[in-house]
Amino acid sequence: MHQESFCLLKSEAYLFKKAGFIESKIRASGLNIVDQWSVKLSFLDTFAMYPGWVPRLTMSLRFSPLFKLDMFLLEGDDAIRRMYQLKHQIRQEIWGREFKKGGFLHAPDSVEEDREHKAILYRRKIYTDTIATKDV
Repeated sequence: MHQESFCLLKSEAYLFKKAGFIESKIRASGLNIVDQWSVKLSFLDTFAMYPGWVPRLTMSLRFSPLFKLDMFLLEGDDAIRRMYQLKHQIRQEIWGREFKKGGFLHAPDSVEEDREHKAILYRRKIYTDTIATKDV
C-alpha cells in the first residue's frame, strides 16, 4: 500500500551532527523524500504531539521554539511502518545497542498519529523545498 509519512529531526540531530547521516539512511531505505520543510514548534505544539507530562517536558527541550527543525515528507509502500522501524534502527546505530530510548528523530507510529502530527507541523512550516525530482 502506497503511503505518505514524515521524519522530523530533533535538535540533537544537529547538535551531534547526525542530520546528514539520518537523511542518507532514509534515502538508502528506498523511501522517496518528496518535500523538506523547516518548522518551528511552540511549546503548545509539543504538548499536543506528546501525551504525558514527562514526554511533554523532555520534548519541549528537543523541539524548543529556539530551534528551526527539518522535516522530510516521504512516500513509498507501507511508508509509515517502514519509517517507524527505520527510526529505531537509526537510533540504535547512533546510540549503540545498550541505549534503547529515543532521540535524534521522530516518525509517526500509525496513520492517525501521522495525520495529527502533520497537521500541527504544517501550521509551523516556515520553509518548503520540493525535492522529489532531486531523487531521480
